[in-house]
Amino acid sequence: MRMHTIATALALTVCTAAIGYEAETPAVKAAAPAPPQATVSSRDALIARAKSLELNTPYVPPPGDPLEHHTSGFAKIMCSAVFITGLDPDFAAENVGYFTSPYAERAKVGKPVIDRVNKAVHITLPNGVTRTAKYLGDQGCVTLPVGKNSVNFAPIKLKSRLPDPSKQLWPMGDALPKDPPPSELDAPKVKQAVDAAFEPAAGMTAAFVVSWRGRLIAERYGAASPRTRHSKAGRWARA
Repeated sequence: MRMHTIATALALTVCTAAIGYEAETPAVKAAAPAPPQATVSSRDALIARAKSLELNTPYVPPPGDPLEHHTSGFAKIMCSAVFITGLDPDFAAENVGYFTSPYAERAKVGKPVIDRVNKAVHITLPNGVTRTAKYLGDQGCVTLPVGKNSVNFAPIKLKSRLPDPSKQLWPMGDALPKDPPPSELDAPKVKQAVDAAFEPAAGMTAAFVVSWRGRLIAERYGAASPRTRHSKAGRWARA
């Protein structure tokens, strides 16, 4: 079929040339310029993508008082920041607490009361309800149910099966090599990078660690230390 089509095309070409027929070449019309496309910001693109993935279901807010929910989260974050990370309460409230309780919501409730004897944080709402978060050792900080002073499970002590970190080389442990840094490194440049990480001081950098080819070559700590636990994961800063 393909060979027949080619032969037919050649025959038509020869006949046209023999009778002196010249086909009119149609004029090529210039395409109209495309209308300028509106630029879409990355934020608008992100929102559009989110909307395309939305489930077609009505939003149903969680039961209960929204202010109680905000305050419950605020108490838990404050408990973790104070009793796990070891932060000053005022510093924690200003720099950590807003993640779960915005300023507008926090302004409606009392100042967090730090109970260091019982390792708990109490925050009272305008209606008299107090939300309490308590430090439970290896289970971290847990917000207690309203009206209760204990949780619905028995906290247990966890025994680590990991080797002594002081005897394990970083990154599996905290021990550092005793030999000098590799000669390929530009020590002044490394120090310059570490200095830059803590500027300006208002940035409140807690810790900065630099590794190179699996080796720790620089570290500095501000509000943290090599033994500071993160309030959520409970991991060491060096780990």
